[in-house]
Amino acid sequence: MTTGRTEDNRANLSSAALAELDSEYGGTRLGRQELDGVLLEDVEGALWKQWMFEVEGFRIARTAVPPLDRLVVAVDPAVTTTDSADLTAFTVAGRSYPLEQMYGDRRPRGYVLHAEQDRHTPTAAMRRAAALYHEHQADCVVIEANNGGDYLPALLAEVDPTVPCRVVHATRGKRARAAPVAMLYEQSRITHAGPSRTFAVLEEQMTTYVGASAAEEKSPDPLDSCVWALTHLFLDASAVGAPSRPSDSRLSGRR
Repeated sequence: MTTGRTEDNRANLSSAALAELDSEYGGTRLGRQELDGVLLEDVEGALWKQWMFEVEGFRIARTAVPPLDRLVVAVDPAVTTTDSADLTAFTVAGRSYPLEQMYGDRRPRGYVLHAEQDRHTPTAAMRRAAALYHEHQADCVVIEANNGGDYLPALLAEVDPTVPCRVVHATRGKRARAAPVAMLYEQSRITHAGPSRTFAVLEEQMTTYVGASAAEEKSPDPLDSCVWALTHLFLDASAVGAPSRPSDSRLSGRR
């Protein structure tokens, strides 16, 4: 097998093209493949496969996102704020119904617009959630309130009383919660909109997380927040504006 890096061909490429490629893909999992010539192989047991991120239409510019009928900011908060604590993760995602319903497919599509993580105090985390809510003109903030985080909605209301929130509690393990969301990606119904670098950590976790024990695998905070966002938009029948489901799944997408 012969491999080559984009850098090896620098003499034949324009500096502007190289700068654009590095800005878009540098530091990402996809960049290791496209720029460094590394053959990315699927991790055994991971719910997300590499091909899911390579299908046509998976990556689009933010300006190409269609009008969204619902948009949420999901927060996966850290339990503690020590230097060794988990990070607080935020995901901004929306839902849209396609204008062109090919073959009668009326299923909504999801658009992940932003993903980030950082170490925050609870107050700072709620301030950041409120800022993302206003920046993206979201409909609500979805907060996971497990592990003693039930006070966070009250803290958010104190930080910014204009921000509505929905509290969710994990009743199943991380892998079990993630599996239905991974299926949406498998159906090519989810798009990542924006620079690839924005989703580098999230996509790395998606393609490598296998649901091992906490001692073997670090908590995938961006993945968790993304799962909460898309679960709210697509899979939670009790959520406001949840898509309706046909009574017979065999008729889904048919007239």
